[in-house]
Amino acid sequence: MVKFSSGRRTLWVGLLLLVLLCICAGVYVVPPLRAQLAANEECCQIPFPRSVVVASAELMGRTYPSQIGQDKWVLETMFPGVTDGYFLDVGSGHGTFHSNTAELERRGWTGICVDPFPTSMETRTCQMFKEVVWSVPGKVMTFQKAEGLGGLADTLDRWKDEAMKAPSVEITTTTLDDLLARAKAPAFIHFLSLDIEGAELEALRAFPFDKIRVGAMAIEHNYEEPKRTELIEFLAQRGYRRTHEFNQDDFFAPTKAD
Repeated sequence: MVKFSSGRRTLWVGLLLLVLLCICAGVYVVPPLRAQLAANEECCQIPFPRSVVVASAELMGRTYPSQIGQDKWVLETMFPGVTDGYFLDVGSGHGTFHSNTAELERRGWTGICVDPFPTSMETRTCQMFKEVVWSVPGKVMTFQKAEGLGGLADTLDRWKDEAMKAPSVEITTTTLDDLLARAKAPAFIHFLSLDIEGAELEALRAFPFDKIRVGAMAIEHNYEEPKRTELIEFLAQRGYRRTHEFNQDDFFAPTKAD
């Protein structure tokens, strides 16, 4: 075994500290890196040391397909290094563009996608359920086929005027409880993405919280009150806290670590 004198050991420690200081200084000197770090903090609350690595990779071409960083938050903040996670993507829409779960699949995750009219799913491996979820099963409801703004006519709010211009269809609802049972979902779902244009709370009313725990949630609110506040309170009663908000989504994690 090679032994170092106290003097040489002190020299090596000093050099290491100098390198770390140079790296930290570089972060604040290089404007693009500084801007990406700020963006990662705002959207995803990535811890600083990891954010330096993630931001550097992004500047070199790494991308995250989601609209506002939902997948980045999951992969880099909540479950860094996890390659066998499980997700539930409700309102999955386009299979790749602005997808909250396409990058998760690329890194080895599996899961469920739910959307009555999905598009571009050819490269996806998730279980696909072309259905509409609600608080009760078997209810016939009107669905507006407005692509990214599509949803149940009864719950559309912020984008209702636009969505109501699109064709409508009558559709029979299912519940998340029933859907998860049919999918044979595990007892722990790492990530739930919920984006169904105002019907998020009604969908969650039939989620089997007594049987399945969730590690992270990104839920669209579109600034719609009182639904947004009611949903936050609903999840708090079931053991989930809001970690932060960013643009049109609220982000949640278990109040106590599972």
